Amino acid sequence: MQDDTPLEPIAERRLSVVGEPGRMVTVTIGKPVQKASGDWACPVDIQGIPDPVRDSAYGVDAVQALQLAFETARQSLKKAGLPVTWCDGEPGATGFPMAVPYVFGRAFEDRMERVIEDEIEKAVEAKKKGAPG
Repeated sequence: MQDDTPLEPIAERRLSVVGEPGRMVTVTIGKPVQKASGDWACPVDIQGIPDPVRDSAYGVDAVQALQLAFETARQSLKKAGLPVTWCDGEPGATGFPMAVPYVFGRAFEDRMERVIEDEIEKAVEAKKKGAPG
């Protein structure tokens, strides 16, 4: 997808393609820009995947646009289907975690955060005992 928001890079992540030494996927996040509508757009550029991405995530302020840019990157990498890794992690470990949705209300957000925190606690305890995560 093409987007007309100018890409002034503020962050870049390089991911390795598993099984293809030297092949990289580059994710570039641009500086959020306020549009004429008042909304903010944060550009996302992904190169090295079969269908390169040039898109923007939109938010009501610069922070929301930036948060949604990370989610756009996560979803785009997943959709690309390439086995990529960040920092020699497991295939698919991009370093772009899923955000907890807030649009379903605070109670839902709290419940999802508790589920995640409980699972993290279980994984930490298992790791302390030497069990696989």
